[in-house]
Amino acid sequence: MDSLKAGSGRRRWTAKERHRLVARFHQSQLTQRAFAGRHGIGLSTLGKWLRAEGQATLPPVKFREVVLPNTPLRYAVEVVSPQGWIVRLQNSSEVQTLPQLLQALPC
Repeated sequence: MDSLKAGSGRRRWTAKERHRLVARFHQSQLTQRAFAGRHGIGLSTLGKWLRAEGQATLPPVKFREVVLPNTPLRYAVEVVSPQGWIVRLQNSSEVQTLPQLLQALPC
């Protein structure tokens, strides 16, 4: 690969080389450490390239306000058991009967 040497002696990779190496990494099924070692790339450098690739491919997130219909509460109390049965009370005044109802149900 025709990588450039900077004045500090560190290797400088062209954009084309980085792209080619990242593509080869994805095809290799190697760990980042193994791939970087085989190709003379610093592990942190490869990680940086992969993060940059991931950020470049993500579309920007767009949020939109969702208006929910204003529906009145259907039940004052709803109890759902792990077995799947459901007890619903329409009026909060019925809450005092809840212990008796729950004792009558199979648990």
